Amino acid sequence: MQFFSNKKIYFLLSFIEGGSVMAAELMGAKMLAPYFGSSLYVWASVLAITLGGLAVGYFAGGILSYRSKNPFTLFYVLLAAAVFTMLMPFSSKFILWMVGMHSLIPSVIISASFILFPPVFMMGMVSPLIIRAITTDIEQSGRAAGAIYAISTVGGIIATFSFGFYVIPEFGLTMPSIYTGIILGLIPLVVLFRQKQIGKALGFFLLCAWAFSAASFNSTPSNIKVVYSAEGLLGQLMVLDYPHYDRQKKVDGHSRWLFVNRISQTMYDSLADENRKEEKYFTYVYRISDFSDSLPKDSKILLLGLGGGSIAKRLTEKGFSVDVCELDRRIAQVAKKYFYLDEHVQVSVDDARHYIKTCDKKYDLIIFDMFRGEDVPNHVFTTESLEETKKLLNPGGTVFVNSLGYIEGTMGKSMRSIYKTFKASGFKVEVLPTDPDPNQRNLLFYASLEKVKPNAGFIPENKIDLDDAVVLKDEYPVLDLLNAEAAKRWRMLAIGSFNSDMQQQALPLFR
Repeated sequence: MQFFSNKKIYFLLSFIEGGSVMAAELMGAKMLAPYFGSSLYVWASVLAITLGGLAVGYFAGGILSYRSKNPFTLFYVLLAAAVFTMLMPFSSKFILWMVGMHSLIPSVIISASFILFPPVFMMGMVSPLIIRAITTDIEQSGRAAGAIYAISTVGGIIATFSFGFYVIPEFGLTMPSIYTGIILGLIPLVVLFRQKQIGKALGFFLLCAWAFSAASFNSTPSNIKVVYSAEGLLGQLMVLDYPHYDRQKKVDGHSRWLFVNRISQTMYDSLADENRKEEKYFTYVYRISDFSDSLPKDSKILLLGLGGGSIAKRLTEKGFSVDVCELDRRIAQVAKKYFYLDEHVQVSVDDARHYIKTCDKKYDLIIFDMFRGEDVPNHVFTTESLEETKKLLNPGGTVFVNSLGYIEGTMGKSMRSIYKTFKASGFKVEVLPTDPDPNQRNLLFYASLEKVKPNAGFIPENKIDLDDAVVLKDEYPVLDLLNAEAAKRWRMLAIGSFNSDMQQQALPLFR
């Protein structure tokens, strides 16, 4: 096994392997996001498959390190890991196309297994093989193992920060996967080339050439224009322009949509005539805008969650002072560049709970618009968070919550729990659905420390069964679990919408 006399080469290989494991894990999770989102189910599956692949790899590598007499076994394993890593963006698209429309949880697990397990399993074999290569006697084995796993972990830490905060947001998923594979396979490639194993080296070269060619290949063109696309830890963002047609003939104008992990967040229809009651934005934007007409003109409004900026735009145009808090810096840029939010609207890039805790201003209206697709913020809708929110309200102030459309049955348990938590925090609460169909609507929670002005559209209080609802607390962060059934339903509707239209199917899954 001992090919290099210089242990630093093996330490370098361990560092690269550790970094590649974490890079593969992050990229694998983001490759699943366009189909399955970034819910607890997805991350639990990714973490479980990664740890499982490493565990099996450690075990297999330990056996192989003693049974194999071939001095190049380590380099074959590294080269195989490099190949599987380079293939991730291509295998993921095929696997997701095959299983993406089946039952959500099995589909997530199967997809994560096919995409992540092969490269992570091969990388798991690397550390035992390196430890065997640098160990000359039994007394050194503990020190060698400790050094290799420490170096591998340091590589993983650096890769996590690098890929999470720079590489994936800047370059997407496809090219980083290819380059990670190349870096992982570079030293084994040099070793095999020097040992005249030309066939294996040539095969790796050809695979690299094919990967670059496939990455640059343009799929079937679509009439839907991708205006903007970005990957990141907070989700995949896409701004799409859908063409308008009149009697099958394309006309000037478009309907512009913002998607996060393929779930619609904002709609702007450039041809909608509001004077004829045509909606330029989602219905809930008009409901909030209508309510604001009853506010004094000098009212101050806090918007938590920006999306494409529809609410902020409407309220700013009415002359209100609007402060915005948005966690994702990209969202703020997209709202101003592609959805025409006034450049003068100040957006604080911050976590909503942290903003609430540290804010020293008072507001007449606070709007929670933070449901990113099917994802729910556990830490914001707790009794502790609502107590902090109270301190920001002027007397007679109102809190709005824009949420998913389910409030009945198992799928509505999370919304009923939010309702119950507001009531437990001393708020008077009413719920307004924007549409009769739970699959198509939003629910707007109107909450105030004083009585809420009646509205004929409110769901009667006796129709909201709170027996199984939970009062949400910081020490019991279960909102995403309560929302699991609704999230699955919302996600499947989104997948079905994209897969039912050939033009949408032609859109890139990720870049």
